[in-house]
Amino acid sequence: MFKVACLRFGVLGPLTVVNRDGAPVALRGSRLPALLTELLFNANKAVSFGRLVEVLWGDEPPKSYVSNLHTYVSRLRERLDGVPIDLVAGGYRISLDTADLDLLVFRAETEAGRAAAAPTLAAAHFRRALDQWRGTDFAQPHLELEAVRLEAERIMVVEEWVDAELAAGRATAVIGELTTYVREYPLRERFAAQLMVALARAGRRAEALTVYHQTRTELIDQLGIEPGPLLRRIQSEVLAT
Repeated sequence: MFKVACLRFGVLGPLTVVNRDGAPVALRGSRLPALLTELLFNANKAVSFGRLVEVLWGDEPPKSYVSNLHTYVSRLRERLDGVPIDLVAGGYRISLDTADLDLLVFRAETEAGRAAAAPTLAAAHFRRALDQWRGTDFAQPHLELEAVRLEAERIMVVEEWVDAELAAGRATAVIGELTTYVREYPLRERFAAQLMVALARAGRRAEALTVYHQTRTELIDQLGIEPGPLLRRIQSEVLAT
């Protein structure tokens, strides 16, 4: 669609801009990175003037904020030579090919994984989607809500990747990573259930039951609730093996 192979952008973690040789492109100050990240998180869509002004100046924009905004966009264009940042009705839009932005790659690979006919192919697409992430700290105050939403999106893809790996018969391949996620998200029952399944299929039945009891303890201590139907069903299946 767009011929922007000269630069590649990363927003799934700290903002990165690199040229075709892999050398970083520097953006001075705080406002140019803030402006760019807002445009990138909405790549190929218009971002309103009002939203961009809010990102740059919060609740106290200067009197000349309209001309100042145009100036910052002009400076950004100079730093990102060849990248289309177009004035559209009511705002600006940065136009990028999917391969030029990790967020677009993440979403394209996720969609491909969900559409895949075979679990091995689905797992490969989900893995490529997750490999786009370099961290979850976006270091931009205006991205706080976006960060929460994207983290939820990432965790859902992790769960889908695990399901695909389990369906492909690769239980042992996910145990290590799943164990980390269960420790990081002790109240997320689906992770615990997936780890129990993986351990049981690997012949580690006692460890699978330990995961159930540990998760149950966390749920009771922190939320005052018993495990839900999914976790109870997996426990029963493990006990029956």
